[in-house]
Amino acid sequence: MDWLPPLFEGPLDLIGFVLFVLVFPLYHGFYPWLARLWPNRAARTRFDLFRESWIEGLIERRDLIAAAQQTRNLTMVNSILVSSSLILMGLTANVLVQLPVLDPSLPHPADWSVHPEVVREKLYLLILVFALAFSFCMTSLRYLGNFVLVIGADPKLVEREEGSPVRYFSALINRASHRYTLGVRAFYSAFPLFAWLFDARIFVALCLFWGIKLVFFQDFSHLLRGDERR
Repeated sequence: MDWLPPLFEGPLDLIGFVLFVLVFPLYHGFYPWLARLWPNRAARTRFDLFRESWIEGLIERRDLIAAAQQTRNLTMVNSILVSSSLILMGLTANVLVQLPVLDPSLPHPADWSVHPEVVREKLYLLILVFALAFSFCMTSLRYLGNFVLVIGADPKLVEREEGSPVRYFSALINRASHRYTLGVRAFYSAFPLFAWLFDARIFVALCLFWGIKLVFFQDFSHLLRGDERR
């Protein structure tokens, strides 16, 4: 296929890449808008409301220990993901550096020794994905840190400076959760990219799998259940 860019060695590569862009960057870019468009269908909107209710109870009880303890798990998971993303970036960069010196007499997955420039571009995409995961999880940690630091502040002072304390603290914890979700899904997107190094058919299949799972079984699962609550 001479008309295809070097990254796409055949039609399946192009199809898989288009699916990848639709499922991950484009869909997650539009998801906040879709959640506002169908607030009673989107899991994000419902969980935002549940967290707001939780914050309201914490403020009424002034239960600061519970607030710190219940955000600890999310903090720990984010910290693990931050470390993992750095390790995976380093490992991928090492493969990228070693690629030019691979022994062409040895068998390599996806015939790497024959098309090193194609493999190099795919590895760049993997590094970008791990960098995005690192960025999202670090941002989530920042919001969680701010939440834990200021949850004990005088509600009257918060109300004077930021408006409703419930809304302010809910916004912090919701932003942390949203960034955590994006970080986790950046890791999800690494699976089809990794498979692309070996077989474009697996790349296409995994993109379809994640697209169906994220849209219909996680973000908008109420569509399948026919939930008509308003």
